[in-house]
Amino acid sequence: MDTILYPIMWIIAWIMSGVHSLLTTLGMSDGAGVAWVLSIVGLTVVVRALMIPLFNKQTKAARLGQQLNPEIQKIQKKYKGRKDPLSQQRQQEEMMALYREHGTSPFASCMPVLIQMPIFFSLFRLLYAVLPLSEGKYMRPSIGPINETVAKHIAESKVFGAPLASSIGTSSNFSSPRSVIVVAVVLIALMIATLFFTQKQLMTKNMPDTALDPSNPAYKMQKYMLYGMPLIYIFTGTTFQIGVLVYWLTGNIWNIGQQTWMLNNNPTPGSEAYRQRQEKLRQKRIAKGLSPEEDADDSENQGGQRVQPLGKARSKKAAAKNVLQEPTPSEEKNESSEVRGLDGLTDAERAQKRYERRLAERRRAQEKKNARKKQQQNNKKDRNF
Repeated sequence: MDTILYPIMWIIAWIMSGVHSLLTTLGMSDGAGVAWVLSIVGLTVVVRALMIPLFNKQTKAARLGQQLNPEIQKIQKKYKGRKDPLSQQRQQEEMMALYREHGTSPFASCMPVLIQMPIFFSLFRLLYAVLPLSEGKYMRPSIGPINETVAKHIAESKVFGAPLASSIGTSSNFSSPRSVIVVAVVLIALMIATLFFTQKQLMTKNMPDTALDPSNPAYKMQKYMLYGMPLIYIFTGTTFQIGVLVYWLTGNIWNIGQQTWMLNNNPTPGSEAYRQRQEKLRQKRIAKGLSPEEDADDSENQGGQRVQPLGKARSKKAAAKNVLQEPTPSEEKNESSEVRGLDGLTDAERAQKRYERRLAERRRAQEKKNARKKQQQNNKKDRNF
């Protein structure tokens, strides 16, 4: 396995060494110590920062999947009770066609997890190789900048008395097995608590009301993550080294901060967090003496461009045009209450487009049917002659 993961292990070793060099430059002691523990924290920060664009794509894919949920439920209802292979295949084909039509896939929201898994296991193998490398028994003389001397420093670095390379399963091989077990159990408990908090906040605050249907696949996945992942932590946490648990816990804390920023600045439309943000923006506008019904950020409506000054004649024309186009109070109320999705459409406009698309499909199908019928009649006339 080390042969397959060696390129990623090599990159991880260089990142950890770079963070360690930065910390020692800032005044931390070289060699074994807290600098190597913080280098794992730094590794987590670097990896997660590089994955921010992918996280944004995941967010867009998840929201688009929530918007497609009514269409997905229609397809599932259409094939409900049909267990034959042909019906199952057709259901799958229709769902994939729906995803392709909107430029997404059911696996788009899983990409960050899939990309992190090789990094996670590479760190596991790197810490596993620290002890044999420090004793000169590893199959390679070094892993990037981590040679025998550096490996000894990492092996001797501890988190509250527990070496970075130790785990609950290997605690008997170290001088302080009780410290290893206690630190590992505390780290696993913190991992479970942070993950549960993240998933619970996501389900209660950042999912639209339409997605809270128990039959929704996205809701089922979130519910599985809420109750299933803590169990996975319990059963797998005993095999992972203290350093891997530090990486995992740091990643969970990063997720909390990232999700909190998203809830405050870019929540899912129709969710509880979105309504709370709209209310905050409304209160800010009232405090500034502005109309609460208008958008909170006028610069967004203007596309970020400065309003150009108008001459006297053009100002009169613009004023007359605005009077003619000024909506009624009821229209303003309807427009302010409508919520536009990522495609820039309201629910009513989106439903109208679906209706027009299906109407066009039925019209084309009828035209093809009429053409086939006419062709059959022509063929019959030719045979009569």
